[in-house]
Amino acid sequence: MDLNPLPMSNQAPRVSIVIPAKNEAVRLPPSIRQIRSTFPDEAWEFIIVIELSTDGTEAAVRDAIGGDPRFVVIANPVARGKGYAVKTGMLRARGDMVFFMDADLSVPLGYIPEFLNQAGDADVLVGSRRHPSSIIRVHQSFTREFSGRMFNLALRLAGITRLADTQCGFKAFRRDAAQSVFSKLEQDGFGFDVEALLLASQLGFHALELPVEWADVKGSKVSFLSGFEALRDAILAARRIKRKYPSHANSRS
Repeated sequence: MDLNPLPMSNQAPRVSIVIPAKNEAVRLPPSIRQIRSTFPDEAWEFIIVIELSTDGTEAAVRDAIGGDPRFVVIANPVARGKGYAVKTGMLRARGDMVFFMDADLSVPLGYIPEFLNQAGDADVLVGSRRHPSSIIRVHQSFTREFSGRMFNLALRLAGITRLADTQCGFKAFRRDAAQSVFSKLEQDGFGFDVEALLLASQLGFHALELPVEWADVKGSKVSFLSGFEALRDAILAARRIKRKYPSHANSRS
């Protein structure tokens, strides 16, 4: 994919970046300023989806954007969960390739063009902290890292996925895949990643797991209980998807 910038116009952007947020008045503005300094000229689209917050996130975000026309702010009037926020942004995005990433930018922005250069014929690009070539700069606590590994092991043992890391908050979808997958997504919470990847597979889209550089950033809203809920939701989603979309397994609709 050509990464040369285009002048701003009504033409669909090559890349859209979706960032979900809730009560991120402290962590998100520096990330926005970093995005603007890293990609000062790219005619990309940056979509910030803010779940109902109580700390002035929207005002802080708009101040950090500073009138940059490439940014779109969607202020959801509800707080349904990260999955709902990501879905909102992914369906709104106009880019040929649509990324979603966490507000703390735990994966460096430089991996966006690197992912694009490795996309090939893949429809879904999955950042994986478990990839042999990944670099973990700052590890999570032992408890969180262990529970994450057990979560993905449980998914693989249950035959739900072959991917080594479904929960890294750095993924990209070609626009047709994004529209097909996220229009069918039902999970509002942290289990949405697994459901999105399951839908992509069942609908015939090809996923490619890629290495990332990653650093844990304090302030994560994922708890130990969230892992159990996500596993339960993943099992239920797998059953539901196979039941609802059996005829699409080898198609790309």
